[in-house]
Amino acid sequence: MSNNMMVKPLAMALSSSISAAAAAAAQRIHHHASTSRTASLPPSALRRQAEEVITATTSSKRQASIISSANSENTVENATNDSMPKPLLPPKRVLIIRHGQAQHNPRAEAAREAGCSFDEFLRLMELDDAHDAALTDLGEKQAQSAREKYALRDIELVVSSPLSRALRTADLVHPPSESSDSSKKRRIAIENFREINGKLLNAQRRQRCDLVQKFPHWCFNTIPELDDSWTDELESREDCSERGFRGLLWVLKQPEQNVLLVGHGGLLNYTMNGHANVVLVDGRRPSYKDNESEEVRCITKRFGNCELREFIITAWDSAGYNDDVRNGANELDPVIALEEVTLSHNLSL
Repeated sequence: MSNNMMVKPLAMALSSSISAAAAAAAQRIHHHASTSRTASLPPSALRRQAEEVITATTSSKRQASIISSANSENTVENATNDSMPKPLLPPKRVLIIRHGQAQHNPRAEAAREAGCSFDEFLRLMELDDAHDAALTDLGEKQAQSAREKYALRDIELVVSSPLSRALRTADLVHPPSESSDSSKKRRIAIENFREINGKLLNAQRRQRCDLVQKFPHWCFNTIPELDDSWTDELESREDCSERGFRGLLWVLKQPEQNVLLVGHGGLLNYTMNGHANVVLVDGRRPSYKDNESEEVRCITKRFGNCELREFIITAWDSAGYNDDVRNGANELDPVIALEEVTLSHNLSL
């Protein structure tokens, strides 16, 4: 049985029970925040999360909040399964942002917004292709504006794709000098968060020695010296989403509670909307919009350049649903729930 076949009972169970489980998880994080000097989740966000999830426990609307695109196999409606998966790891607050506009983006992104085909989108990126494409002037300004808008001062861990446009965006949005104790704040590049690999030169990264020289305050110890993974063939959706899934598992296993993750539009889209073991949850308050005339954004929508979203991420035990579906280590892969929450107006609280 495939992972895609397994996800439906898993997601159904999550749909009926994630409210109570998330409430308990939020309470555990709140306790950690009140007893730890490293101040994990902001207390105001913790209270809001706990109140929202507890209130929603008895609401049928909450049971339908695990959503994906209409054509996705992750879509769940009217789930009634009362079984409850077990959280494997403590939940984390993860702020996810896509890099600013890069050299290969302008024409391709405009055409995609206008509804072009994927082949046309790819063709336009090839026309503007550049090795490890850098940010455009607009991309630099977007990242600087994001820095002013979000003021991310409580970040404990910064994780990025090893491609230069993501690393540069991270440095502009959250400069290392702005950390209260920058020597203890890790900044680490993870291969699993790079863009859809292959075919395009903008997806090919620099040698590790070049990255170390260009970004000396970053850790590149986990990536190989040469980019042997890049080929002339475009990486499949399945392989790309699997990389993103493994990357999220890595983040969940780290000791830090407040994480900034800088990634790419394709990678984030494939991971969040195309992996059988990743479930999106809409935990935003109904009044989250600054302008009530704005259209409510679907949580499955592709990230725009320098768009930041806030999530509470939890890994759930998938044991007991299908013992035949296992990873290469002969162990069941967990289900990762990404609950998008209302973006805090002051993320430094």
